[in-house]
Amino acid sequence: MKVFSTSFLLAAVIALQPLAIRAQQPSGAKESAFSFDVYGDSRSMMYLPYKQDQEADARQLMVDMFELALPAKVAPEVVQKDVKLIYDPSNKELVQMVMPFMTASEVTTLTFDKGWVTEASVEDVKLLPGVRRTMFRLEGGDWVAREVVKDIKTGNADFLVNTGDLVWWGKQGNKPSENPYWKLVNEDVLKQLPGPSRKMREAGLDGRVFPAVGNHEVWNDSDVQGLLASFPYLKKFGVTDQRLIYTFDYSGVRFIFLWTGKYDYRDPTGWGATRPAYEQQMKQLRTWMDDAKAKGIKKVFISFHAPAFCRSGMGPIPEDQNPHKTIAAYAKDMDIVVFNGHVHTTEVYEVDGVKYLVLGGGGAEQDPILPGRTHIKVPDGYPLDQYWKGESPKEDYNFLHVEVRPGQPTTFTLNRFRPWSATPFETVELFK
Repeated sequence: MKVFSTSFLLAAVIALQPLAIRAQQPSGAKESAFSFDVYGDSRSMMYLPYKQDQEADARQLMVDMFELALPAKVAPEVVQKDVKLIYDPSNKELVQMVMPFMTASEVTTLTFDKGWVTEASVEDVKLLPGVRRTMFRLEGGDWVAREVVKDIKTGNADFLVNTGDLVWWGKQGNKPSENPYWKLVNEDVLKQLPGPSRKMREAGLDGRVFPAVGNHEVWNDSDVQGLLASFPYLKKFGVTDQRLIYTFDYSGVRFIFLWTGKYDYRDPTGWGATRPAYEQQMKQLRTWMDDAKAKGIKKVFISFHAPAFCRSGMGPIPEDQNPHKTIAAYAKDMDIVVFNGHVHTTEVYEVDGVKYLVLGGGGAEQDPILPGRTHIKVPDGYPLDQYWKGESPKEDYNFLHVEVRPGQPTTFTLNRFRPWSATPFETVELFK
């Protein structure tokens, strides 16, 4: 029998150790530093046929829009009686519209250029008569789009995460390529981005933008043709018109995307999803989280549209549909961050070891800055918002830059544009 020396055996053990360590790593989960950007509620406010001889078409679209918040029988009467379209007498193009907003006492004035809303202000004749508050500027969303594209082009970010509401709706246009909102997303963002890096492709990521589906992506687009045409690579993650959730791993980090459902004015932040339903999504969420835990994944980013926590605007997901308890159950084993949107404002929370960021400053109208919406009633002991810290929210367009480093705390830098401020462009470190 051949005898091996002690030194030979020791050398063999040392040589085999890296192989043993690699065997314990999940496939494709090698940890390395990377960064990504997050933004949400980035849809433009509205586009209408803008020639004066197209007024009937514009008004019909307004009826369809008002039906989102009004009974179908009431919407046509409101549009006929209370919506005023103003055209430039020289070129016969729409330049202004005056109409009701969310409540009977609110009047909004919108300016237009070639059919696109460029600015919107609201006066509440009951709560704050004589004062118009600007809640939308097209330049805000344009700035966000330019900046996140620049981050990808310069290599400052690997990819983009969007928390939903990239578009206004799917009603206009016979197909996605003719829909003005999807065309805008393609022109301003998707076509501007380089293809995925080698590192991304090796991880199975064939695109640069990964959205959580919002309510606007499915508004009058029930088979989500616009979404799947713009992000065809989501299909490899199992996304279909009947399954709007997915997950992937990148550099040893898990990303999970859920869907909170369509909009219902009677329950504006309810988890009304049916593709799949809430209970099925929570079951799938636990499966994905258990799998991440079993693989030794330490960082998880979860994105869904409606907010788990919110102190303004439409408020948070109702408690009986809120996924916080399901998510927080894993916080002792993993570093979990949740990205939300939907309410068109920015708020930051840390609850039961989970970080929550409401990122609604991507460009949509910011109605939580209006009277009656700046603070909603919340239960005693409700988590504190670390962003506004009790102050009323203001107009704030922004995106988040996330730096992930193995074995180190994740850093969160908010880049913001405040048109009203003496220092309109700033960066803010969150969770400091």
